[in-house]
Amino acid sequence: MKRNPILLLLAALAMMAHAADAPKSPLTVAVYDFTGEAGAASYGKNVTTLVTADLATETNLALVERVELSKALREQAFGVSGIVSADAAAQIGHLTGAKVLVAGQVMKTGDNHLVIMANIIGTETGRLFADKVEGGAENMMDLTDELSGKIARTISDQTTNLIAPAPETSAQRLARIIKSIPGANRPSVSVNILLPAGTGHSATAESEFGIVLLKAGFQVVDEKSDRKPDIEITGVDDISAAPSQSGLFACRAVIELKIQERRSGNILAFDRQESAASDAARMGADAAAQVKAVDALAERVLPLLAK
Repeated sequence: MKRNPILLLLAALAMMAHAADAPKSPLTVAVYDFTGEAGAASYGKNVTTLVTADLATETNLALVERVELSKALREQAFGVSGIVSADAAAQIGHLTGAKVLVAGQVMKTGDNHLVIMANIIGTETGRLFADKVEGGAENMMDLTDELSGKIARTISDQTTNLIAPAPETSAQRLARIIKSIPGANRPSVSVNILLPAGTGHSATAESEFGIVLLKAGFQVVDEKSDRKPDIEITGVDDISAAPSQSGLFACRAVIELKIQERRSGNILAFDRQESAASDAARMGADAAAQVKAVDALAERVLPLLAK
């Protein structure tokens, strides 16, 4: 049956509108301990509990459970403080999955007058915003309710500053690399990347470079191919790893390349890239660091090959 194109268009527009209106995933927030100073030590725990309860009612926020937060902090020997550095916030975010950390202080400035400060920190960006309320201690519920509302609005208004943008995917980066290559000239290329001290080939680096070259339209050859390469890419891949911390391995890959025309011997470029990555497995961290380094090099090298 032939379909009405107008109805198809309307259906497509409706689907697009539905996708635009689809609810976003709640933002994960951890409420760290509010501390009391200047005679207000007894108020810190109450403020923490009330603010946590208030923020838990916000549909766009997902609160880290206090039990899980406390366990993670104990295991990492974090002290209790209303002042949290950007580095500490980043580590807490890594441990708990929180994108935003809320912490603060309660100060007593008179016989019965409280000032409550809240710091809102992006665990990925390190950006900090602050909110404040003040009033009589007898109005604690009203004060924390007002403060929670301010915190929720700050998180909503400053989301783009608190949350790091989504990283570019491998497919997106490859598409961008291919788009940057001028013309239609695609010479044949060989890739020979060794490990330090001649201990063998870097299979990960060579494979990733070969994948990118093939998808970009280049012909990849090796010593067994009938066709000789127009361009030879040679280099060294040096991989190092740091001791495991918090269950993660951190690895660094340094790849140095020479790009040379085989027939003329002309050297087109020397290039070097250092990249780091972390993963729960050592091999995963090694591979991720090498892939990042190769992709960065390919972005610079491939347009040069096509000239």
